[in-house]
Amino acid sequence: MNKEILVVDDCKTTRKLLTYIIKEKGYNVVLAENGIEALEKLSQNTIGLIVTDLNMPQMDGLELAENVRKDSAYESIPIIMVTTEAGENNKGKADDIGVNTYFVKPVTTDELLEEVEKYLFQAG
Repeated sequence: MNKEILVVDDCKTTRKLLTYIIKEKGYNVVLAENGIEALEKLSQNTIGLIVTDLNMPQMDGLELAENVRKDSAYESIPIIMVTTEAGENNKGKADDIGVNTYFVKPVTTDELLEEVEKYLFQAG
């Protein structure tokens, strides 16, 4: 089982919080501030799961998910989207692209970790 998780969010505070939550469970975290940086990190690391925000500059979470799903090297990596966007339009787009889980903030630590572990253990 691969324990490296890519956390993608343009908010430094959110990245720190997600990193703390995930590292407490013993997983390694790789950080990116937007989708472009996330794609670079994907090519440099062995990532088992992506946790991403939706709204980010340069490349948002939907564009990131689309790029991941189009690339045969990454297409099977589970994607968890954590966002403030509650609208059905964005959730529908995320579902169509292949985002595995779509959380609207606030999300509890337990909810997030349950999904993280579900996908990492499925892949392992």
